[in-house]
Amino acid sequence: MPPVESGPDWTAIVTVPIAVGALIVSILAWLAAKTQARMAESQAADAQRSADAAKEQVALGKDQLDVALRQLELEQQVRREQQEPYIVVDIQPSAFVSSVLLVVIENTGPTVARNVRIAFSPQIERFMDTDGFGRFVLAESHLFKNGIPAMPPGRRIELLFDLGYKRLNSDLPKEYTVTVDCEGPGGRPVETMIYKIDLRIYEGTEQLGVKNLHDGVKMLEKVKNELAGIRKLLPHEG
Repeated sequence: MPPVESGPDWTAIVTVPIAVGALIVSILAWLAAKTQARMAESQAADAQRSADAAKEQVALGKDQLDVALRQLELEQQVRREQQEPYIVVDIQPSAFVSSVLLVVIENTGPTVARNVRIAFSPQIERFMDTDGFGRFVLAESHLFKNGIPAMPPGRRIELLFDLGYKRLNSDLPKEYTVTVDCEGPGGRPVETMIYKIDLRIYEGTEQLGVKNLHDGVKMLEKVKNELAGIRKLLPHEG
């Protein structure tokens, strides 16, 4: 019998377009997924940039807040200090008595200083005490042991410290650290003040004294005595 001719393979014919279609769908799906992934990455990058920008704004805002707080604290400190007493302690030559050093305590602030306490380190020593010239020990005085109850604005206290030329040529301390504590308006403690005093700045120098009323009296006494001497030399009448 002659062979029976077979018809076309419809399965293969149908399968090929289906496979091509599936491939196209897969490609489109891949492209869509890739596009979505890129969009997601872009959105994530935008979100990260937005987050970074927000962090920078927060940091900038914090810095601005810190600056504003510091300015406020500084303004409050300046305002408070403008209303507080200011006690200055120094050792300086007398303007009226040559070769004499004075301890000068002065309130240069605008308000009354109360309970003023002054401490010298090392403790004050004077050549006058060792030389027998001093009548009391300055470090044991009531002022340094018990403080000053009140110092109004402009109040100045001068204490005999030592004989300048003898002190500078002695082995006694020439450097002091002075600590000052006091209370201001309302009994509020004022910030502790610390001063460094170095007496060596007066070595090799000379101070000019200022003529005062005492010098004027002595000059008048001298003139009076000279006039009396001249009068004795004049011939007496009669």
